[in-house]
Amino acid sequence: MSLSRIRKQIDQLTAQDFNIASVWEFALDEEGEDGQDEATVRPYDVDGRLDPSRGMYVVRARFALADGTILQGYATPPIQDDDGLGTIQPVILTPKGQVQFWFGVIDPGTSFISELYSRLGKSSSTQVFPIRFQSAVQLARGAVRGEIPGFIILEDFKSGRTRVVT
Repeated sequence: MSLSRIRKQIDQLTAQDFNIASVWEFALDEEGEDGQDEATVRPYDVDGRLDPSRGMYVVRARFALADGTILQGYATPPIQDDDGLGTIQPVILTPKGQVQFWFGVIDPGTSFISELYSRLGKSSSTQVFPIRFQSAVQLARGAVRGEIPGFIILEDFKSGRTRVVT
């Protein structure tokens, strides 16, 4: 199948998908098409440095867990200077599924957090956090990088106050 015809839901992306294309673009111009919505992405062929102001993308990223384990995933490059985790929304890709860290206002609960540790193949927060990450794609404004202290829940939308759960 031609790369130009591939469409996936963002939560279905795998490490293998990022071997096919290191950048995926949200197919917002196709949102009304059958089986597609605001979470549909497609491979994006970038020539040179990616300019995040030209669309909405996720890019391949490298993650280093606290215990030194290196994993692959993706992050959303910010359009402007907002490099907060709520904007970048880093995700690690494992054979058991995606591991997200930003939950917005939805508390994932302890059983789901345990499931995420299992996906990472870890049994404790000290093996995982803090996680350091960096994009593996050349971006017009430099690499997306940061540190993840734990699973993050937005407690107050107006103030931006968050709570970190490990």
